[in-house]
Amino acid sequence: MADTEPGLEFVAALHVTLEPLQLVGEIGHGLREVIPITGGTVNGPKLSGRILPGGADWALGLPDGAYRVSARYLLQLDDGTLVTVDNNGILAPDGQGGFTGRTVPVFEVADGPHAWLRRCIFIGTLQADPAGAFVDLAFYRVT
Repeated sequence: MADTEPGLEFVAALHVTLEPLQLVGEIGHGLREVIPITGGTVNGPKLSGRILPGGADWALGLPDGAYRVSARYLLQLDDGTLVTVDNNGILAPDGQGGFTGRTVPVFEVADGPHAWLRRCIFIGTLQADPAGAFVDLAFYRVT
């Protein structure tokens, strides 16, 4: 079998709104912050809908200024399907007061028209608002 170079297929853009972070503090291996997710939108050729309130990002600030992020939240797609997202990654300062990075979203969804989300590998890009009010993500399926 010949090796093939993977490609990327754009799935959706997410605009995620946030509440101010809750500072847990230094936990022995970094600075823990919990950032509540209040909602948002999902728009793209493969997924469309909204982000439901109630999720959160459990960010860990590292000594070099980067963050490890671990967000879990719920999407409601336009057809009513609920999809959980477990999105982990790493962010670095962008030099303009915000953060940019890469994530690896994993989806949980019931059988039906969106079950394909369980069988694919995805990567994401993330750009954080310097004021902390939102993050913008783009999800891509690895082909």
